[in-house]
Amino acid sequence: MTDTIKATATPEEILHPGSRALFRYWEAVRGEMSAPPRDWLDLQKIRMLVPYLFMIERRPDQAYAWRLAGTRVCGLWGKELTGRPAFAEGDRFERQSISRLLDGVVDAHQPFVLRFRLNSESGLGVAAELVATPLRARQGHTTFAFGVIMPFREVTWSQNDPVTTFELSAARTIWTEPVPGADRYASARSNSQQAFQVINGGRLD
Repeated sequence: MTDTIKATATPEEILHPGSRALFRYWEAVRGEMSAPPRDWLDLQKIRMLVPYLFMIERRPDQAYAWRLAGTRVCGLWGKELTGRPAFAEGDRFERQSISRLLDGVVDAHQPFVLRFRLNSESGLGVAAELVATPLRARQGHTTFAFGVIMPFREVTWSQNDPVTTFELSAARTIWTEPVPGADRYASARSNSQQAFQVINGGRLD
């Protein structure tokens, strides 16, 4: 089921406490902008979320791929995700729905929240929530989808029991309103900030 909310998401719309924490942090970092530069992030402030963080990029062929994935994200899929196509396990409807949502992040700087279920070859399953927000690259005009994937229960797949299906259960765009002109100051401020920091606990390298 898909829907659109033309207002900032309330805690009721983002269910998992970890997802809420990431979204609140992104809101604080972006300030009046539509999307903060990558260098503005301080992962020490969201240290407990690092294993659940991800970054997805749009490639020249318009397909999406995992650019970075934390250890818990990779654990959900039972394999290393970095460099692989994102959400390839879904059927055509799931893939197209997520692609449209990611287009909204990259092109319109509108975050989204979705809930989904992963199923393994042996029939095991786990439900999770994903929040994706826009994040500007250090150089150029590229925008990444940055966020967290929080399972509603902890699970680690065996490499002998791979994830076979991805089922989308709910998806909602979170409309945000930047202050006109605020994005112009991103480059100047970014040059004075510390670089994106990598800390123990995830694969953000």
